Amino acid sequence: MSLRLSRAAFKASIGVQELGHHLVQSKLPFPLHFGRELVSHWSALTTWTLDDDLEGLKRDVGIDKSVEVELGKKGRGYLDKETSRVSMPFGLFIDAFLLNRIPSGSSATEIPSAYLAQSDILDSSPGLLDRIPPLEQYESGPQASLYRRTMWIGPKGSFTPFHRDPYHGIYTQILGNKTFHLVPPSAAKDLKLSTNPLQKNTSTVPSPVSEYFSTQSPSAEGEIQIERRRGDHLSDTTDALIEALRCDGSCVAQLGPGQSVLIPEGWYHSAEGGDGPGVGVNAWFR
Repeated sequence: MSLRLSRAAFKASIGVQELGHHLVQSKLPFPLHFGRELVSHWSALTTWTLDDDLEGLKRDVGIDKSVEVELGKKGRGYLDKETSRVSMPFGLFIDAFLLNRIPSGSSATEIPSAYLAQSDILDSSPGLLDRIPPLEQYESGPQASLYRRTMWIGPKGSFTPFHRDPYHGIYTQILGNKTFHLVPPSAAKDLKLSTNPLQKNTSTVPSPVSEYFSTQSPSAEGEIQIERRRGDHLSDTTDALIEALRCDGSCVAQLGPGQSVLIPEGWYHSAEGGDGPGVGVNAWFR
C-alpha cells in the first residue's frame, strides 16, 4: 500500500514576533520548514565542509577534545540493546566514522556506526559560537528563554527514533541532508512508547521510516508518496507507523544545508541522515 505525506509548511525565514505569535496562536502550533535565510550569517556554512575533509570543524572543536558518541548498528537508535556510549578524541571520531580514513579488516556492513548525538560541546568549545551564534528567534517562547543547544554529527544514515521534547525546538542542518518525520502529540498511542521511566518519551520503533517505506516521486500537490516495503518481520511496526503518520498534522521536512525545522513542544519526531556525513545544531527554548 502507499501513503501520501504532507510536507511541513515552508517559510524562507521568520521574525521573533511572528514566531512567538505562531507558538501561542493555537493550542497546537504546527511544524515549520525554514530556508537558508534564517541562518545565512552563520560562517559554519562555508567553513565546515567536506572540501577540506572537515578540517575547519576539527580546528574549531579541537582534534584531541574527548567526545561521547553513540556506537551501535547502522540504522538503529539509542534504545537498541547493542548501542552504547563511548568516549574518543573528536579527530578520531571524524576520521574513522565520517571520513572512513582508518583501515579496518571488517566489511562495511560489520563496522558499527558512531553518532555524536545531542552533544554539549558548544558549552566547552567557545570558538564554535562564533561559527553558529544563537538566533534571536530562540527567545520567541513564552518565557523568552533559551534552554539548551546541542550538536549532532554523524555519518550517512545516522538515526534518531521518534521521541518528543519538553520544549520548543529549532534544528538547523549545516552540512549534508536530514529528513524529519513529525507527528502530533495525539500519535503517542501508535508509537509503541518505551516503558523505561527514563525513556518514556521515546518510541520503540527500532528503525527509520525508510526501512519500512520506500519513497516515491512527489505528487503534483507537493506531497511525498511512500510505498510500504514487503516483509513479514515489518508488519506490526509498519501498521503502527501508518496510523501515526495518518494523524492530522503529520508532515515531513527534508532539510538541506542551511535549512531548519521548527519542532513545537510535544511533537514526536524522528530524524534520518542523508547519503553522506551530516552536521547540525539544535536549540530548545521556552
